Amino acid sequence: MNKIFNQNNFKMWIVFVVSLLIAIISYGYLPEMIPVHFDAAGNVDNYANRISIFLTPAINLMMIILAEVVRNIDPKKSAYEKFNKQYYLLFFLVSLLMLVIELYTIAFSLNMKIFNINAIMPFGVGLLFTVIGNMMPKFKQNFYAGIRTSWTIADSDVWYKTHRLGGKLWFVGGILMMVSAILPTQLKVILFFTVVTVLVIVPMVYSYVIYRKKYN
Repeated sequence: MNKIFNQNNFKMWIVFVVSLLIAIISYGYLPEMIPVHFDAAGNVDNYANRISIFLTPAINLMMIILAEVVRNIDPKKSAYEKFNKQYYLLFFLVSLLMLVIELYTIAFSLNMKIFNINAIMPFGVGLLFTVIGNMMPKFKQNFYAGIRTSWTIADSDVWYKTHRLGGKLWFVGGILMMVSAILPTQLKVILFFTVVTVLVIVPMVYSYVIYRKKYN
């Protein structure tokens, strides 16, 4: 089993430490209650005690542990060596997004003038999807990372073709999400969820179709 601290997750550890230090330093300056959730328009719709600012470093630490546990309990764990870079980059990007949310929460709580969260999140998530789409064709067959359907798991050729298509879809979908950041709230929400629906359903259906075509 990989050590919990290794050269592959080094950048994730850096983000964790940075997010923890930011939480520790900012804690004393935060009001008793801070925002923990925003609606589609960027308005706060839920608050929690300021101790919740430590949620981001906690999640980032859990992702570091999860990244090691997942690859080592997977029956196809040998496959991870073939896409190590992409596997850890996926976790690293999510941890960066969590750090951005932490910084936004602190800035908002301290009444700093910044971009609205309803512009930041579509752009951030879109950028994440674009990067994942770009590296998705390099994912090797496994049980946890990638487009996992009965048909992609059953056949390596179906896995490859599905991820090649999925990569293109996620790349374009991510760009559309980033563009949606400048749209009015209602259009933004409609476009965002339409894109997500397409990115989930189309690769699943495609994997079934090419599997049936191959074995019937």
